[in-house]
Amino acid sequence: MSVDDVVEKRILKLLGKHDYLTIEETASKLGMHRTTASKYLAVLEAKGLVKYRPVGKAKLYSVRR
Repeated sequence: MSVDDVVEKRILKLLGKHDYLTIEETASKLGMHRTTASKYLAVLEAKGLVKYRPVGKAKLYSVRR
């Protein structure tokens, strides 16, 4: 299992415990930089595993069910 796979699974597990999280909240809860969290969330969205809804300037992410 690659590092990317591990990070993606951590993000999916975290999002599964919350209705919605911002990029900043995700990064903070997982102890990573905001830019890193943003990158992985974009990849997960492209894979169809997460979705987001814009609220002002923020994007609220959740697991696609």
